[in-house]
Amino acid sequence: MDISLLKQVVQSTNKIALSTAVNNEADVKIVNFVWYEAQPDTLYFSSVKTSPALKVYDQNPDIAFITIPNDGTAGNPYLRAQHVKLQRSTKTMTDLLPQYLETVPNYQQVWDAIGSTLVVFESGMLLGRHSLFLN
Repeated sequence: MDISLLKQVVQSTNKIALSTAVNNEADVKIVNFVWYEAQPDTLYFSSVKTSPALKVYDQNPDIAFITIPNDGTAGNPYLRAQHVKLQRSTKTMTDLLPQYLETVPNYQQVWDAIGSTLVVFESGMLLGRHSLFLN
């Protein structure tokens, strides 16, 4: 699998706009994510344990998302996916913390403030079904 374009996207962003819907009510949240080259078809993100979003994720794990570029990266590469299945991950925030600290600026402040309240989710992107784009 050629993941060179995905690597280019991940180098230009650490945020996705995550879209969910339950009972015909759509919602979009901006969340930080991490990605590992060894698992190219999976994105990880977290949510606070007490967030109403957890109920939504559990009720309807069919999501859509698009990456949000951090800056004016030439070509504005992005990833867009629909009908991705979201699930609670077996990984913990402690497992993912080194990657968050490496790829998300100022994440140490987030970790210090709410790290113990975060629950990890993962979404298998099934790269063959979804789209990588250069604008």
